[in-house]
Amino acid sequence: MVDTISVIYAVQAIILTLTIPMSLIYLLTIIFIERFHTANNILTANFCSICFICVIYWALYRASSVFHFYPYYGNTAFCTFVLSAGQYLNCLLIYSLTLIAISRYLTIRFPTKRLFKRKYWIYSTIILQWIFSSSVSIPIILDSLQGCINGLPLFSWNFLYYLLIIVIIPVIIYITFNGLILAAVRSSSRRVREITTIIAATTHIDHQQNRRDIKLLKHIFFLFFVFIFGWGPVYIATAIADFYMPLWVYYLLQTLPAFTIIIQILDLFIYNHEVRQYWKERMFRCLHINLR
Repeated sequence: MVDTISVIYAVQAIILTLTIPMSLIYLLTIIFIERFHTANNILTANFCSICFICVIYWALYRASSVFHFYPYYGNTAFCTFVLSAGQYLNCLLIYSLTLIAISRYLTIRFPTKRLFKRKYWIYSTIILQWIFSSSVSIPIILDSLQGCINGLPLFSWNFLYYLLIIVIIPVIIYITFNGLILAAVRSSSRRVREITTIIAATTHIDHQQNRRDIKLLKHIFFLFFVFIFGWGPVYIATAIADFYMPLWVYYLLQTLPAFTIIIQILDLFIYNHEVRQYWKERMFRCLHINLR
């Protein structure tokens, strides 16, 4: 069983390591190319930056497990940091997705309010998201500290709390705001039908905007459900593993988050046409290929 677990951890470490340069390339593109400094891209860059840090952490954590290297044992402070950092990063990651949904709802619900499209508003909401994620992670830190002091850092009953804040609460928030988005889009469509032909050009613009909103909504749903189906089973299994689940099933479910993260990073490049086109042109230029 130990050898099997080591193989699983090695596969996870390899997959996570492959996503590090991909996430870094996407993040640096958004940061250093000024034309990509839009509200949606800034929110996506927030998600990508957290994903980058999360990938590095879990890759190192899994690699240390493969080689049975646990330098944090015997040092309470370092032990607490290592054991709580993973859950904290997971919390940041999922709430960065819910922030995208909330921000998109505000821009759709109040299309004439420029506040919700300004950069300082976006940066403010990102800061609030980090503060909220940090606040709900305090019990995780305290639980890890207690576990490190007692020498039993795993299989705490507080994993039920992890399931609540990382899976259940984000699901409720996400479903609520995306339901409101759907209602707002349908309401907007009904108003469009009532507009007179005098402003037909504006109606066409509204239709285009609605189509873009729905397309983005589908994309956010995809990212969210990929994350939930990747991390949800792991936290459910962790909460009940001591009582009902065979050990090999529990370790097998731990492979899902590794695939989840790489799918999300790939999706960032696939969905963002402008970023994809930018790197396509750069590659063709390096290869001296004329696109025309």
